[in-house]
Amino acid sequence: MFEDYIQDSYTFYTLALEKQNKLEEREAKMFYRASIFCAASALEAFVNFIGDTIKKGDTLDRIEIAYLNDKVLEISVPKAKIEEKIKFNAVDAKIKFIIKKFSVPIDLSNSADWSNFNNFKDLRNDLIHPKSQSDERTLVDYQNSIKKGLNSNIEIMNLISNKIFNKQLRKGLLELKI
Repeated sequence: MFEDYIQDSYTFYTLALEKQNKLEEREAKMFYRASIFCAASALEAFVNFIGDTIKKGDTLDRIEIAYLNDKVLEISVPKAKIEEKIKFNAVDAKIKFIIKKFSVPIDLSNSADWSNFNNFKDLRNDLIHPKSQSDERTLVDYQNSIKKGLNSNIEIMNLISNKIFNKQLRKGLLELKI
């Protein structure tokens, strides 16, 4: 799914640019927002794909696998066994875990991609949980945010893919950088 979401994000971005060039601000913002939601969903789907792949391969400790798959291990005293319970974990926390666990070459304190990812995450959260009645962002703000956000998401996914799978993302996805 993450590949579809990257492609969708890029497509919505290009549709937004077309509307922006036609001075159709409302429609341009609509497509920009759709692009943001798809780009954010792409990274989340990628992290979930990693968690599922690691679970199937049983390559980490049980507690680490549970964490990446939004679970927590608890001891059931009445059953005298360990049980999995649902516990949603923040995507950025799971990405940090993956980066540290697999020595992905991203410096969380200095990386432009990591900084752009966090800014993009904040934008997505502001759109999902708006604090104001209207959208005061300019079309240029949207355009620049998506450029940086989508590119950083693709780059972070590519670096993780290189470390975990020893191969980069498909060329067609890497070419969707703006």
